[in-house]
Amino acid sequence: MLRQAWKSRLAAAVVAAGLLTGCDERPWVTGKADPKEEANFRQAEAYHRLGQYTKAVEYFQRALDVNPRNADAHLGLGLIHSDPTKIPEYGFAYYHLNRYVEMARATNDPIVVPLIQASGLKLAERYANAIGKIQTQGELEQLKRDRAELLTTVSNLTERLNLANLRLGLPLVTNRFVAPRVYPAPTAPVLPTNAPAPQRRVAMTNQFQSQQASTSSGPAKSAAPKSYKVQPRETLAAIARKNGVSVAQLQAANPGVDARKLKVGQELRIP
Repeated sequence: MLRQAWKSRLAAAVVAAGLLTGCDERPWVTGKADPKEEANFRQAEAYHRLGQYTKAVEYFQRALDVNPRNADAHLGLGLIHSDPTKIPEYGFAYYHLNRYVEMARATNDPIVVPLIQASGLKLAERYANAIGKIQTQGELEQLKRDRAELLTTVSNLTERLNLANLRLGLPLVTNRFVAPRVYPAPTAPVLPTNAPAPQRRVAMTNQFQSQQASTSSGPAKSAAPKSYKVQPRETLAAIARKNGVSVAQLQAANPGVDARKLKVGQELRIP
C-alpha cells in the first residue's frame, strides 16, 4: 500500500511540475530543441515508468499534437499498444511503430522491426476469418450466377434440338436440369396427290427450311469471331452478358483462359 501511494504521489508531482513550468511549442516543431525535452513527452515517459499506461498514452498523444514529427512519441505509443500486458491495440501499434521506423530511419532496429511483424500477425489473425467469409460469399454468389446462365443455355439448346428431332421423327432429348416440355405434333405438308415426286420433295424441303427459320431464337450471328479486351473488375459472366453470348460459348471460344485469373487488357475471342 505504501509503495502504491508513493508511486501515485510521484506521478502527481511530475504532472504538477509539468503544468507549472509550461513549454513553448515552437522549438519542438522547428527542430531547435530536443523533442525528448518537451513537457508532454517527459510526463508520458514518467507515467510509462510508473505503469500508468492510460495516462502515458494520453500524454504521448499530446506530445504528437505539439510535434507530429516526434518519432520517440510514436515509439512510446507503439511499445504500449504492442504489449499484451499493457494496452494491446495492434492496429495502433503497427501504425506508430512504422511511423517511428520511417522518421528515425531505423529500418534495422532489432527490437522495433520484430514488434511490427508481430503486430501485423496479430491483425491478420484477428481479421482472417472475416476476410475469408467475405471472399467465400462473393465466390458463391458468382457461382450461382454462372450456374443460372449455364442452365439457361442448356435449356435453349435442348429446346432447339428437340424441335429439330421432332421434324426429323427422332426421339426427344430429356435433361434432368430442364423441365420437360410438350411439343405439338408435326404437321405434314399438304400437296396435290397428282404432283410429281421430285416436286413433292422440293416442296417439303422448302417448308422444312421455312419452319426452321421461323423457330430460330434470334437473328443469325456472324461466323467471324470478334475480340474483346477485359475491363477492370469484369468477370467472364459479365463479359458474356455484355456481348450477348453464354458463358459456355465464351469459354469454348477461349479454352486456354482461366475465368478466375482474368487480367485487365486481356484479349478474348467473342463467338
